[in-house]
Amino acid sequence: MTTESYEILVHAGAHCCEAEDFQRFVGVNRDAILTAGYDLAYPGRGGAPGGTFDCAFPEPRHMGLAVEAFSSQITASIPAPEEGRHGLILSEHDLAGRMASLLNGRFYPAARSRAEVLRSAIGRPVDHLVLAVVPYDALFVGAWRRFALDRLVEPFAEYATAMASFSGGWVEVVEALRDGLEASRVTVLATRPHPLEVMAHLVPRLRLKDPVIPGSAPPVTDSAVAMIQRHYRQGARFAPGQRDRILAFHSRQPQTGIEQGFPGLQLADLRGRYVADLDTLARLPGVDLIGGVMPAVAAE
Repeated sequence: MTTESYEILVHAGAHCCEAEDFQRFVGVNRDAILTAGYDLAYPGRGGAPGGTFDCAFPEPRHMGLAVEAFSSQITASIPAPEEGRHGLILSEHDLAGRMASLLNGRFYPAARSRAEVLRSAIGRPVDHLVLAVVPYDALFVGAWRRFALDRLVEPFAEYATAMASFSGGWVEVVEALRDGLEASRVTVLATRPHPLEVMAHLVPRLRLKDPVIPGSAPPVTDSAVAMIQRHYRQGARFAPGQRDRILAFHSRQPQTGIEQGFPGLQLADLRGRYVADLDTLARLPGVDLIGGVMPAVAAE
């Protein structure tokens, strides 16, 4: 085995796409993956054991800065290829961008520059890029909920109009990541993929014997968000682990009558746009779309 056959395999997560579940899976199976000949780079956020890849990427405000301003730190966090190793599995759930832009109706506007930074840091094109996509309405609502876990925010309705008329979309993001990384292959999962499914697409020849499947984090429900926002409005602070306990408790409670979401016409437009964009993605050169439209929408 030579370093010329060393593959660069990138999992580009996005919000509400189970990216952190995949990183926890990688973390608990880290030793087995390393033994199988694959190097790893992934963040330790979200409780992923052993993760050290926590690097800064450009934001929209950094558009004028050179790629080198960010790439050197990333290079230092990536294992160098060695003789006898099969490749690098790199997972970054914020590669497309951060949530704040979504709340303002801008769909990951820095995706291309972030991908170019990673491509520069790696020093070569990416062999395979895998990412999951979800319906727009689910993504926007989920992003607002997660944003609301960390700070006092305006009600969802205050953001709905901007989000419903957002600029960009999954087509632009997939093209930006593909081109910025110079990816030879792109697999788009129009599902909420299990970690084993992500790994099977990302590294088809990797076979883990008796892989450990970590539990998923509790979902962020609207009743939990309401409780947490009330806490912030009172000027209180959370004790260590308190928010996690709130999320776990409310994940088991009925949510009838308090769900956040888009009004009917906006919801129909968002879902129609998602269906149309999946059709466009299926036609993009070098892109394999996995998963049907109806299951992805019906899951919501």
